[in-house]
Amino acid sequence: MKPDLTEIKNAAYGRWPEIHAALGIPAKLLNTRKHQPCPHCGGKDRFRYTDHKHGGGYICNQCTPEGGSGFDLLMLVFGYSFTEAVNQVSALLGLSDGLHGQYAPMPAQPEQPPADRQAALLAAWGEALPLDGKDPASLYLQGRGLSLPETLPEALRFAPSLPYWLSDGRSPALLGHYPAMLAAIERNGELQGLHITYLQQKGGVWRKLTASHPDTGEALPAKKMKARYAGALNGAAVHLGTPDGQGRLLAAEGIETALAASSLFDLPAAACLSAHGLSAFDWPPETRELYIAADNDLSRTGIKAAEALARRSHAAGLTVKIWQPDKAGTDALDEWNARRLKTEGAAQ
Repeated sequence: MKPDLTEIKNAAYGRWPEIHAALGIPAKLLNTRKHQPCPHCGGKDRFRYTDHKHGGGYICNQCTPEGGSGFDLLMLVFGYSFTEAVNQVSALLGLSDGLHGQYAPMPAQPEQPPADRQAALLAAWGEALPLDGKDPASLYLQGRGLSLPETLPEALRFAPSLPYWLSDGRSPALLGHYPAMLAAIERNGELQGLHITYLQQKGGVWRKLTASHPDTGEALPAKKMKARYAGALNGAAVHLGTPDGQGRLLAAEGIETALAASSLFDLPAAACLSAHGLSAFDWPPETRELYIAADNDLSRTGIKAAEALARRSHAAGLTVKIWQPDKAGTDALDEWNARRLKTEGAAQ
C-alpha cells in the first residue's frame, strides 16, 4: 500500500539532516549554526539550514524569506517537483519500492497553527498607490526598457516610503525608509504575501536600491518578499493578467521578466518570482494553454523549473509550450530589450 503524505512526514520527523545528507545534499549546507551562500541564488550568508521543529527547514533571505520545508530544500537543490521530492524521501525511509528504511520514525509533535500576518500585509497593500504611469515604480519599469500596457497591472502598486529592515539572525535593525514597488502575491484570489522592490533615484533615473550592510559591507538585496506565514507562497504568484478568452496564460520567474514576455508574445502573464516558484505555480482554473518563459541560466535552473511545471500542467490536461532565449545567461527581458534596440536602430 502506498504511504500517504502524513505518514511520510511522520517518518521523516526528527531525521531530516540524515535524510538530506543521504540524498546527496552537501554536508556544509546542513550546518544549523552557519549562514552561507544559497544553493539557488548565491550571495555570501543569506542561507541558513534551520531544521525548524525537526522539519528539515531552511531560510534564504533573498529567494525564500518565508522559509521552506525539508521537501522544499530537495526541490531547491535538485530541481525536483514536490512529488519527486516526496518519492525520494519515501523510498529512502523504506515506505515505498520495497526498501527497508534506514531510520526508525519518531512520533511527531502536534503542529501549531502558523501565525498569520495577512492583516498587516493587507494594511501595507491598502496604503500603497495604484500605478499611474508617472509614479516612480512605473518610471522604474520603463527604465528597464519595458512598455507599460494602457491598463496598468492591478497587482502592482507604489509605496512612497517603506521601511527596510535588516534581519540576519539578530535583532531586527532599521536601515531606512525608501520608495518601493509592491506586488501582490496571490493564490486563488487571496493575498499570500507581498514582493517588494526598493527604489532610489540616481541621476534623475529610478533604479533598484543599492545598499550595503552597515556591519559586513555585503550588498543587500533590493528585492524582498513577505509571506503571511511559512509556506504560504507555495504555488502563489503575482498575477499581472488573467487568462485570455482562449484560456491562455504565460508564466515566468521575475516581475520584469514576465512583463517583457507578455509584450513579446502578447499574452497575459504571471510572475512566479523564482525558479522554485515557477515549478510550483498553481495556475488559475480557467487556464487551458500555459506558455512558460524560462530563464536561460548557465546552471540550467530556469529550464529545469520550466520542465517541472510543464510536466505537472500537461498531466493536468493543459496544452503547454516552453520558450527560452537562445543566448545563455539571458531572460525574456534581455530578449525584449535586444529586439527593441534592434528595431529602434533600424528606424534611425
